[in-house]
Amino acid sequence: MKNTISLNRNEQFLAVYRNGKRAYHKYFTLYYLPNKKDVNRLGFKVGKKLAKAVKRNRLRRLMRECYRLSEHRIASGYDIIMAAREGCLEIHSYEEAK
Repeated sequence: MKNTISLNRNEQFLAVYRNGKRAYHKYFTLYYLPNKKDVNRLGFKVGKKLAKAVKRNRLRRLMRECYRLSEHRIASGYDIIMAAREGCLEIHSYEEAK
């Protein structure tokens, strides 16, 4: 991920939640906010209600890989948060069964 850095401070997350826009999907919610920089800043949210730590970390790695593969299609200059929703574990379980 050459044009992306991490969102790692609580204030950054809160700014995106409060001032940004959101897009909903069955498995994820995407929050985004222009940051007036040449790079994207990316954060992930996987709540404790979804699963235990091992599955949450695996889901974060899968989300990061999904972003990496489609990074070339995403415009620069945004703060982005990908928040997992409850159904996303069904996808993960289905892929492991193959």
